[in-house]
Amino acid sequence: MSKRHIPLDPHIMIHRLPKRRGVSPVISSIILTAMVIAIGGAIWSYAQGASSIVAEDYVDGVMELLETAAERFTVEFVTNNSDCTVLRVWIFNYGDVNVSVDVYASIGESSFSTDLESPVAVGPGDLVGANVTVAAVSGDEVGIKVHSRRQNNAYYVYTVP
Repeated sequence: MSKRHIPLDPHIMIHRLPKRRGVSPVISSIILTAMVIAIGGAIWSYAQGASSIVAEDYVDGVMELLETAAERFTVEFVTNNSDCTVLRVWIFNYGDVNVSVDVYASIGESSFSTDLESPVAVGPGDLVGANVTVAAVSGDEVGIKVHSRRQNNAYYVYTVP
């Protein structure tokens, strides 16, 4: 089969379009790989940050639980002033962590406490006295509760002399 040749009129100008060249498969593979690596890096960076925050929160929670478990305190003794209006509650911290406590006293239906806005701080190995203003008379039985800010309690019963 022979190709048929069509003669061109010399007066007609033929404008040839420049050949369009596509992106070579090698360059397109490189671009695609770079995009995948960039997106993967962004996802990894986000996941790394999120997991770091979760891990840090977990460690903080565990450390707080350890301090709660290591918190050890007791009421050593209780005294009162001469007119029975103030109880002095002595708290001993025999643990290894600082303790912040509130002291509550109840006589019958009445309840009294230390200033709840400023807890009593008791360091490791310290014996600290806390004053509770009460309305007691000789012979009253006073129930005392020492409550830490980590939710631990110590109880004591005191009879006013």
